[in-house]
Amino acid sequence: MTLQELIKLVQSKKVHQIRAGRAHRFIDITVVATEGRFFVRQYKFGTKSWYDAFLANPDGQMKIGDTIVDIDGVQPVDLDEVNPKVNKAYRKLLGLTYPAMRLTFNTKRHEASTLELIPKFNV
Repeated sequence: MTLQELIKLVQSKKVHQIRAGRAHRFIDITVVATEGRFFVRQYKFGTKSWYDAFLANPDGQMKIGDTIVDIDGVQPVDLDEVNPKVNKAYRKLLGLTYPAMRLTFNTKRHEASTLELIPKFNV
């Protein structure tokens, strides 16, 4: 699979799945693509979350339909620069749902939880 094929696949759906490591189950989440990069955000801030699992060990997988892609889930080093682009990608994908969702959570904490999913393509 190429990067362009993965972008097209991600953009074709609103609900995707990710899992940290290989032992965890896949969970539903919305992945957005912007500038050839993939991002997710945490909505619930419980203990032992998928977000915390990725911070402890970045290895994981992203699943879109029947396609599974190995990934590393990491905090973007350019978080402040990428957050406005990720916001725009969520608005584009979710439409009016996204601004309404943002009213229900702490925006700064939500944006601080942005995680980049870096595909590990077999070369």
